[in-house]
Amino acid sequence: KIDVLSITDHDTIDGSLSAIEIVSAEKLPIIIIPGIEISTKSGHLLAYGISKDIERGIEIRETCEAVRSLGGISVLAHPFDFLRKGTLRIKDFRFVDCVEVFNAKSYFNFLAKRYAIKYGKRGIGGSDAHTARQVGIVINYLESSEKESILNAIYDGRKQTIKERLSFLLSRINPKP
Repeated sequence: KIDVLSITDHDTIDGSLSAIEIVSAEKLPIIIIPGIEISTKSGHLLAYGISKDIERGIEIRETCEAVRSLGGISVLAHPFDFLRKGTLRIKDFRFVDCVEVFNAKSYFNFLAKRYAIKYGKRGIGGSDAHTARQVGIVINYLESSEKESILNAIYDGRKQTIKERLSFLLSRINPKP
């Protein structure tokens, strides 16, 4: 069961805000954390807890400042993964609040984790879902399911466990169209 979900479409907050409206209207038992995956000059950056679009194509440092000004948390998305437009610049680790240390589609998680530790950054995991079937393939277990508590826990680095679900491992072995 998924209790909390964040939809981080590329360069638009619209999908996330639509999900919040649907969950509210249908009174569904899930919390939506608003988010966006922003294309910066050097790679993708996830922003959680914001409610409006942020300019794309600018430096990560400026993007992180914009995220913070809106009360959000910035997360370096799939670093070193040149296949998915992850940053290849080590200096970008200095500017973010957290690092995606486990991305379900990346082969570079070990590097992301190594540099997150080196720069004292908190780590989170991401499904990087582009289809409904991929939603929830990576789970971050946190103690609270309240929106503000979740954002604070991620930012403060409170204990969390990141796991990949067996169903996705099986779908990698036996993919279906």
